[in-house]
Amino acid sequence: MTISPKSSVKLDSTPSAVRRALRKSWRWLLGLSGVLLAWHALQGVAWPAVWDLLAGISPLAILIIVVINLALIPLMTARWWLLLKTLGSPVSLLSICAYRTATNAVNYLTPGPHFGGEPLSVYLLHHRHGITLSSAATSVAVDRLLELLASFVVLTLCLINLSFAESGPFKENQGLFLVIALLAVLTCTLATLFTGGRPLSRSIFLFKRFCGKPATSISGQNGSLIDIIIQVETMAEKLFRGHPYQFLLANLLSFCHWFGVFVEFWLMSAFLGFPLSFGHLTAVVVVARLAFLTPLPAGIGVLESALPWMTATLGLGSALGISLCLIIRFRDLVFSLAGLGLTMKYLTCPRKLSIISNTFRSEGTNDLPK
Repeated sequence: MTISPKSSVKLDSTPSAVRRALRKSWRWLLGLSGVLLAWHALQGVAWPAVWDLLAGISPLAILIIVVINLALIPLMTARWWLLLKTLGSPVSLLSICAYRTATNAVNYLTPGPHFGGEPLSVYLLHHRHGITLSSAATSVAVDRLLELLASFVVLTLCLINLSFAESGPFKENQGLFLVIALLAVLTCTLATLFTGGRPLSRSIFLFKRFCGKPATSISGQNGSLIDIIIQVETMAEKLFRGHPYQFLLANLLSFCHWFGVFVEFWLMSAFLGFPLSFGHLTAVVVVARLAFLTPLPAGIGVLESALPWMTATLGLGSALGISLCLIIRFRDLVFSLAGLGLTMKYLTCPRKLSIISNTFRSEGTNDLPK
């Protein structure tokens, strides 16, 4: 029995199609597991106590929370705006804020980790502003890298503070060991990254070798994931060496955004009737931010489980944690819907414009309505 070329192509493409289907299934399974985890975490919650806390928030307090969140958007976007300006491709801060809102909506509403909207950012910069794909991708990648580094530094300092706190979750010996380990990792990572050591790509390279997978060479010429990370690390090093003031300002903006996050959490807790001490605030912020770094979409289930557990451990009651979760989820849903609307606008309006352009060209005129 002979197999025709067409059937052999189908047979050869079947495994790849199955792998793609399995990857998509796993992403949806992650989302489903997060929903189940959230449902389990919300069982047995003292809802009357939660409603009493939420009902105590005044309209002025709600307005203050809204203003704080609106102010955080340009604060967390200014780093990307500065990188584009440094790369010679300036874009208005208002446009960048809109693109970041759309990107965050894609990250938040799609299954999988809290990443995925970066291709949309590159697309918007390229098609709406004529920025080259390399410059657009570089700005997005370096912005993400600096964001991760700032998060790593802040969370490390917060964990160090918790290790020394008397009411912290760590014992004395555990805290000392954690401090030494975190400081060592933080120092080595920053030192090797900005001296050309490429810590991220080399770590992935060594991990692949340890798992027995074929490890591509770290040369930056293969177009693989490691090579993309190498390019990002190289650009971060060049930014550090060639534009030190812009590099310092970009990182300063990152830490200003983190300061705004701490202010927001303190205000939300204070409006709920629990003004947190610095140690308690640190613990709550660390748990909330780490929940969003899990592979589950928007940290669903993890936030609902960890935040009430932390507030109860601190002696503040689980109702405070559930109340904070509800405020955070409502805020994120509002901003995600706004970002989704912007995404649909950006993806559909250029297409309509191109249809209009083609119509005018077919009629032999170049005068388009403004």
